[in-house]
Parts: sequence; structure tokens; C-alpha cells
Amino acid sequence: MGSKKTIQCLTACLIAFLWLGSLLPRAAFATGDFSLIDQHGVFHQLSRYADREALVIFIQRNGDPLSRRALPVLEQLREQYGARDVVFLLLNADAGVDRDAVHEEGEREGIDFPILIDGAQVVATTLGAERVGEVFVLDPGSEDLLFRGSLEQPDGSLSTEWLEDALLAATTLESLSVEAAESSGPPIDFVYRRQFEEQGISYEHDVAPVLQQRCAHCHVDQGLAPWAMDRYLMVMGWSPMMRETIITRRMPPGQLDGHIGNWVATHELSDEEQALLVHWIDAGAPRGEDEADPLAEQLPATDTWPLGEPDLIVDVPEEEVPATGVVDFLVKTAELSLDEDRWVRAVAYDIGDKSVLHSLLVYALDRDRPVAEDADLIDPDNATFFSIFVPGESVDAYRPDSGFLLRADQDLSFKIKYLSSGRATVDRTRVGLYFHDSEPEKSVRTLAIRNSDIDIPENQPHHVEVAETEAIEREFYFDSFSPHAHNRAQSMRFFVLHPDGRQELLANVANYNFNWQLAYTLEESRLLPAGSRLMAETVYNNSDTNPFNPDPDIRVGWGVSTYDEMFDHYIRILQERR
Repeated sequence: MGSKKTIQCLTACLIAFLWLGSLLPRAAFATGDFSLIDQHGVFHQLSRYADREALVIFIQRNGDPLSRRALPVLEQLREQYGARDVVFLLLNADAGVDRDAVHEEGEREGIDFPILIDGAQVVATTLGAERVGEVFVLDPGSEDLLFRGSLEQPDGSLSTEWLEDALLAATTLESLSVEAAESSGPPIDFVYRRQFEEQGISYEHDVAPVLQQRCAHCHVDQGLAPWAMDRYLMVMGWSPMMRETIITRRMPPGQLDGHIGNWVATHELSDEEQALLVHWIDAGAPRGEDEADPLAEQLPATDTWPLGEPDLIVDVPEEEVPATGVVDFLVKTAELSLDEDRWVRAVAYDIGDKSVLHSLLVYALDRDRPVAEDADLIDPDNATFFSIFVPGESVDAYRPDSGFLLRADQDLSFKIKYLSSGRATVDRTRVGLYFHDSEPEKSVRTLAIRNSDIDIPENQPHHVEVAETEAIEREFYFDSFSPHAHNRAQSMRFFVLHPDGRQELLANVANYNFNWQLAYTLEESRLLPAGSRLMAETVYNNSDTNPFNPDPDIRVGWGVSTYDEMFDHYIRILQERR
């Protein structure tokens, strides 16, 4: 009898809960974190607004009358609620949308809101968006979707009543009793979702090839990645985490804004690939009964030296890496004893323990320079950076007609970062140098855009530092670059300052992540005129909204330690030899 009463009580409670929930515009639910780039190339992540009370997202479309009508209303609301730490963003959820077109219309219409570009439509899918004109109110701290509705009323007029009540509820923790209208805006055409529903998604033929191309080269056994992507069961088990890293753009390492410049081997997911993986995971990561498992196929053994036996093999001083704890940056040297100057055409890496080596920067060190501390061994006045190792890339080959001049009076210095892996180990890494038989047509030069006077205030979420090179005396080819900073760096932009005064954006590292010290190479080197200067802008987040920040309560300057900061960006240029 007691059991029956308990069931009746639970049923009554459930009915009451559902009835109360029906009073909300839409039931609140957890969206989870997500990230998108806006029309200006600025990276936005929900969790990075955790210090704000609420975040408002309005679904926008180019040329849409409702979108235009809503702008003055949203501007008024932003002016009214911005002081209460409410952020207003627009979101364009059209598949494959042209970012340039969004930017151009924004400029033409005087839109000063960030417009998030959701070309893969995965954020719109996560929010449950259906139509242009819908408005979402989120709690950035809990990552919950709190309320959903429309500014448009049934009679076609615009009203802010429900949204103001929602913002009041979000900022004062009061309850919301007003019912929001549905948007009558045009429906979002979920192109990828429709395509996948019609054609289906094959693990063997669709999903596995993307994972092999974009992910599996780092997710290997005994590698730096936390798990090996070597069979379907591993992927299925990790699929919820995969979705989170894809939709926040943590994976694949997506620091570079592919909209600016044509780059090779960035591992960036296309809109269709991102949509494919997210929809497959949302469907339960299925695999057909008769489907093979390409990830489980035995890969051919890789050569220690993919380019053949190097002309010179240099041992990096071995290092004992502890099982746990933070291993700070190390600076080490190795003698070369070359009997003559040599032109380097490529550098290869034989990694001792792939599970701990995070990055290895290689410098040509002038042997006769005075050295008072480790930082002097990689100072641009004493040493020239010329190659970098990061997981997944074992060869750094220059253009066929170019080479780096390694002088006989130089040794090598290394800036090394290790990550503990849960077991103590000894790393014995080797660097292989390949030389030209004759002098190449072009010389490889590395320019350091460096600012050793950076001064980043404590608890500052957006601090900008800049630096530029001297004017480059002869015309040159911009070939590649390696941005380098530490945990507080958030983004970088690289410009060429033309002799005529024009400033041109060359590259945008929209989402810098210290865990990935990547180098980016253009598909074709870019010829720039004599007298040009190269400039870099670095944005630092020294606040508690930066999840990588070791201590937001201290003022930070330049230093080699992980706990300091750096502004050391390396630009590889090519010039005709004189």
C-alpha cells in the first residue's frame, strides 16, 4: 500500500513539474561549452564568458528583414544591460556561409555586434535552433540554456518584454513567468543534417577516413595524446569527449584561422567534416555489422629517418622526466664541430619518448657569444631559431631551392618542453640534419618578432602587446611562421607593413593554445617588397576566465619559465642569395 502511495506521489510531483516547466518559453537544459569565430576573425567561447551574468544569442541571416529590424532593439538592450555583465552576440547558422559576405553586410549595415559563423551548423543544432530571429539566453558559468523565444510578436511587432524578464531572472536568480513568442522568421536549412539523414553515415567509409587524416597521426600508442585512436571501440568510448573537443575547437589543434591565407597541414576540420563527426556521435557513434575497421588495420612500419640517413645526427642531451608534476622549460646545448659552413635543406626528428616530448625548438647558437644564463642560449642576439618539432610532424623540410646557412662557428641550442605522463622515463631524442650538396638559390632566414618588455597586469582578461621588425632591406618571400608564447596568450595576428603605409593581415591565430607549438607553412611563398616590415599583435588573458592561467593574481613579464610569459614569434623568409 505504501508503495502505491509513493508511486501516486511521484506521479503527482512529475505532473506538477511538467506543468510548471510549460510556463517557461522552453525548458532550460545544459548546452555544454562551444566555440565559434566571428566575422572579424575573433574567437568566442561560451566558457570564457563565465565571469558574465548572461549571454544573449540572436539567430541572424544576411539580407533577412527580421534580422535588420531586430538590430536597433538589440542595441537598446545591450546599452541597457551591458553594465550588468550581459553579452550580446549574433549567430549566422547558414551552412557554408561566406564569412566575407557576412563581414561586408555588417560593415554596410553598421552592425557592431560580433556575428558568430556557424557554417557547420553544430552550435545551432546544439542549441536546438529552428528559425532565424530566435533568441537564446545562456548562463556562461553553468553552460545552461536558460530561456528561448523571439522578439517578434504574433502581430509582427517587436517586443522585448520576455527577454527583459529573462535577463532579470538570469541576473537576479528570480523565476520567469512570462511566455515567449515563437519566431516567424525563415527556417534554418540544416543542409548537413538533411544530407546525413538521406544518405546515412558510414563509420568505415565516412568517419574513419576523417579520423585517419585529421587525428590518428597524434593519437597513437605511447604518444603524447591521452588515448590511441587505433580501433572503433576506442573511438566509440571516447566519442562524448570527442564531441566536446570538436565543438569547442580544442581538437584538432585549431589555432589558425584558415580563412586568412592558404596553409598546408593545419589539420583543420572543414564544416562538412565537423558536422559529420558531431552528427555521427549524436546518433550514438554507430558502426554497421559488416563494416571493416580501418583504424585497426596494421599500419606499415615507419622509418626512423623518413628522408633517409641524415648527413649529421645530433643527440639532444638526455633528460629524466618524472612521473608526475610540472616540468618547466629546459634550455640545452649540443656541440657540432663542423669543419665548414653547411646549407641545411631539412631537419628530421627521432623522438626518444613520444609520450612526454611536448615541443623542441632548435637554434643555431653563436659559439663565441657570452652566456650569463640559460635565456642567453636562445636570445635572438646570440642564436637563430631554424626548426621546431611538435607531435605528429617528424620532418621540417625547406623549399627545394632554399637552405639555412649553418656556420662552422655555431653549435645547437634547444628549448625543450616535457609533459609528465604518469610514469618516470628518460628521453633520448636525436635531431637529423640534411645538407645541400651545393649552394641553394635562396637562403632561409628566420626573423624574430620579439617583445621582451611585455608587462601584463594581473586579472586582466584582454591585454594587447605589439612588436615589429626593422624594415627588410631586400624583397623577400614570406614562407612560414611559428608563434610562441605561454599559457596566458590567447590570440595573435601577423601583418605586413608595406612601404607605402598599407597594413595587410597575413595570418590570424584566433585560438592560441600553448599545448600546441605549431608551425604554419603557406602553400606558396608570398613575395613582399623591399622596405616591408613584419608586425605581430598578441592578446593575453591574465584572468581566471583563462583555464590555462597558472596564477591570475600576479603581474607577468617576459621569461623562459612556464610561469612567465613570452612574445617570441618566428617568421621564416626566403631571399635570393647575393
